[in-house]
Amino acid sequence: MHHTGSRRWALALLVLAAGCRSPAADAAVAEQLAQMSDALVGMRDQVAVMSTTVDSLVIVAARQDTLIKKLAAASGVPAP
Repeated sequence: MHHTGSRRWALALLVLAAGCRSPAADAAVAEQLAQMSDALVGMRDQVAVMSTTVDSLVIVAARQDTLIKKLAAASGVPAP
């Protein structure tokens, strides 16, 4: 029984110590979270731009493929 009481006190002290954070540490964590949020927004924007670029490149490649097939057919060369 004696060990249970001391464990409870140790747990209570641990909870109390964990609850006593400094405002400066909380502000630093909040700033880091804000920076991470900004970075994620920036990454999302970059992904959107890259997706648009890839879509445009797919269209260009399809047009070039069609042009190559038409040129090959007009010149009698088998198309790849």
